[in-house]
Amino acid sequence: MEKFWTPERMAQAVPVNEDQPLPEQTAGSQRGKAVARTSPSHTFGGIKEVGTFFWQDSDLNYRFCAGTVVPSPSKDLVLTAAHCFDSTDQHKKLVFVPKHHQADPKPYGLFPIKVGQIYADPRYLRKGGDHDYTDLDFALLKTEPRSDGKNVQDVVGAIPIGYGTGFDHPKTRVIGYPWLPDDDGKYKPHQDPLDCTSPMKKFTTASSGDWKGGTFSQIDCEGYVRGTSGGPFIIGGDHPQVIGVTGGWQTGGHSNDTSYSSYFDSDLKRIYDAAVAGKMPAPVVLPAASTWKHAKDIASGFFALNGPVSEDRMDMFVLWSDGELTIYRGADKSLNYFDKELKVQKPNKLWADHAKQVVAGDFTGDNGSDLLVLWSDGEVTLYPSVDENGFHGEKQIVAPNETWKHAEAMTAGRYGGNKWQDDLVVRWSDGELTLYQNTGTSLGKEIKVVNPNRLWTHAVEIGSGDYTQGDTWDLVVRWSDGELTLYDDFTGTGDTWGEHKWKAPNDLWEHAMLVTGGDFSDNPWPDDTLVRWSDGELSLYTEGNKSGIGKENALVKP
Repeated sequence: MEKFWTPERMAQAVPVNEDQPLPEQTAGSQRGKAVARTSPSHTFGGIKEVGTFFWQDSDLNYRFCAGTVVPSPSKDLVLTAAHCFDSTDQHKKLVFVPKHHQADPKPYGLFPIKVGQIYADPRYLRKGGDHDYTDLDFALLKTEPRSDGKNVQDVVGAIPIGYGTGFDHPKTRVIGYPWLPDDDGKYKPHQDPLDCTSPMKKFTTASSGDWKGGTFSQIDCEGYVRGTSGGPFIIGGDHPQVIGVTGGWQTGGHSNDTSYSSYFDSDLKRIYDAAVAGKMPAPVVLPAASTWKHAKDIASGFFALNGPVSEDRMDMFVLWSDGELTIYRGADKSLNYFDKELKVQKPNKLWADHAKQVVAGDFTGDNGSDLLVLWSDGEVTLYPSVDENGFHGEKQIVAPNETWKHAEAMTAGRYGGNKWQDDLVVRWSDGELTLYQNTGTSLGKEIKVVNPNRLWTHAVEIGSGDYTQGDTWDLVVRWSDGELTLYDDFTGTGDTWGEHKWKAPNDLWEHAMLVTGGDFSDNPWPDDTLVRWSDGELSLYTEGNKSGIGKENALVKP
C-alpha cells in the first residue's frame, strides 16, 4: 500500500461517483444555490484526527472521501459518510490517510481497510437507499494497523461522537477535502483540506422528487465545495465532539455554500456498536414511527413460507391507512425480531376506505395462517392461506348486513373449541361479547359471553395469546382508561377463566392504539405482545404471564 499510494496517484483521485463536472457547472455547483451570510472557508494544513480515504474502483479510477478517527476499544474506527461507499464492499487498495495535505501527503502513514470492514445501515446501502434513507448517511470503517503495527487511534488520537446534541451550535467547525479546478481549468483534488467555522442549525424539508425528506444539520460556508463528503462537523473547543459528517440531504447538499449532515442519534449508535463488535448491523426493515402512525390494524400469524430461524416465529401482518398490506417476517432478537418486508398489496382505495379490521387465525386447519377481514358494510371475508405470494382466493363468511356493522373489536385464538386457532371473539358496540367457536368457511358455534352492558363498551382493544401456557388461550383487553387485563384460559362459558390486572388505569396506556398477541421470541408460546402507540412507537413485550405483559423491547422509537 505504501508504495502504491504515491502523491501522484493521490492527486489523480476524484470524489465518489464523479468523473468529470457537468459542462454548465462551476466549482461546487453540484451542490445547488448559494446562501447569503455564509462564513468564508479556507484551506489549511489539516488536523491529525481528520484525513482522507483513498481507493481504486472497478474502473481503475482513484477515489477519495474524508473521515474522522473516533474512539473505540480496538482503536481502529474512522467515521465518514455512507454514500462514499456501496453495498458491494469490493474497494481495491482502500486506505485511510490521517492529515493528508500537499506539503506532506502521508504524515502519519497509511492504515489499510480490508474488505468486509465497512459498517453502515443496510437500508442505506441497498439500491436507492441513498434517496429513501438519506437521514442514515453515516458509516464507520475498521482500519488495519499501519506497517509498524500501530493502530490509528494510538497514532493520531480520536474525536468522540456526540449523539443527540441538538441542532443549535453557534460555532461548528467543518473540515473536508475539496475538488476544485486547477490553473489550467481541469478539475483535481486540492491536497489541502478546507476549514470553516459557522453556526449549525436545523434544516427540515419535505420529500423532493425521489429524495425522501427529513430533518438534518445544516452549515453555511462560502466556497465549501464538493469533494468534502464525509468530513466532520465538530463542536466543543477544548473538548471536541463530532456531531455530523457532510452527507445526508442530497448527499450533503447541492450548493457550494451549504452543507448538510444526517443527525447523529440511536441509528448511528447501533452502527457504532456493530462496528465495535465486528458484526454487520442487523437489517432494519420496520419503517419509522411517522409511518407507523398510519398502521390501521395488526394481525399475528404464520404467513412467510421460509423463515430465518429453525423454530418458526410469527409474522406481523399490517393493514395501513392507505390500503397497503404488508407482512414483516418474524426473526431472532439479533435481527430486531423482523428481518424482511413482504408487500402483499399496494395502496388501494377499497381497502383504505372499507377494511375495518384484520384478524389472523387457522380457520382452514392447514397450520398456516388465514385472514379474516371485517368490512364497513358488515361483510366478513375469509382469505385462506395468505403468504408472501399474496392471497389465494376468498370466501364470504358473512354477507353485508347491519348487525356486523356494529362489530367494534375482534380477535382469534384457541378458546376451547379444538386444537386450531379458529375461535373468533367479537366485542359489539353495545358492550356484548360473543365467541364463535370453530369458525371456518362459516361462523362457528355462537356463545354469548357477556350480555350488552355499559362496561364492555370501554373494551377498546382485545387480543389473543397463550400467556399461561395451557391448552386454552387467554384474552387480553385494553380498556379506555388505560387498564390492561388478562383473562386466562378463556372459554366464554362458566367462570373458570381468571382475571389478572396487568396494568391499572393509567394515562400512558390510553395511548396504546393497537394491541396484538403472538409468538415472536425464543420460547414456543404465543406469549408476546405487539403494541403500536399513538406517536408511532412500536413495542414488543416478550414472555408475558399472569403477573404482567413481559419485557419491553422498543422496535421503533418515536
